[in-house]
Amino acid sequence: MREKKICSADNPTFKSFLKLTSAHGIKKGGVAILSGPKQTKEVLRDFPEKCTGIITCATFEQLPLETEIGIPSFALSPDLFRRIDLFNTGRPLLLVKVPPLPDFNARVRTHGCTLLIPFQDPANVGAVIRTAAAFGVSRVVMMKESAHPFHPRALRAAGSNLFRVPLFKGPELAEIECTGTQQIVTLSPKGQDVEDFRFPPSFCLVPGLEGPGLPDSLRNTTSICIPMRKDVDSLNAAMATGIALYLWRKEIGTGSNKKADP
Repeated sequence: MREKKICSADNPTFKSFLKLTSAHGIKKGGVAILSGPKQTKEVLRDFPEKCTGIITCATFEQLPLETEIGIPSFALSPDLFRRIDLFNTGRPLLLVKVPPLPDFNARVRTHGCTLLIPFQDPANVGAVIRTAAAFGVSRVVMMKESAHPFHPRALRAAGSNLFRVPLFKGPELAEIECTGTQQIVTLSPKGQDVEDFRFPPSFCLVPGLEGPGLPDSLRNTTSICIPMRKDVDSLNAAMATGIALYLWRKEIGTGSNKKADP
């Protein structure tokens, strides 16, 4: 497909690209910008139906798969491209569709782990989605408090994994029902040592917000903690979640002779 050249900051297409640097613009436009050569090639290869265009610069080479899937290409002048290339990759950027997320129904039982994400830092959101995909989480639920999963920083951290795990839209943490069909397991410094915990066959893993932690409505649920040195305040929220997911995956992958929780 023929390349469209854009040299003016007043160009309507360029203005639409600028809006994709914020969560509001992404929600409104239904499109996001993915950066990083490895990740753009992965999405072009594995999810061509999610790709809507390539943003490049006259000095760049075309991506190998660009002509094969027939998506539009936009060649920006160097100064305009730098305004879109938020992470200074100096490489072509990929426009991807942002699908509407279906509502999460806590009463629908799904085998395995359903991960609820309340994180407000987009980098944490992206990192934990990548981890969730790696360990085979059944569903990922974006809570109302969370940053947008297709925010530039979240998308850069998650990459193609945003398309490898089912995403749902959830309510606020405080509105999560503890009477659903899946057991709720929260991450809390006051919880049971995760090494001594046996994960149920079907459960929702609920980490707290960065800083405030869990709402009062979830403080009496089954909770687990990641043991660490007493002189360390806390682990990064995404890291703590990743450790819990690793131990869950290790348990179901190898079997466990740990005693089940009463």
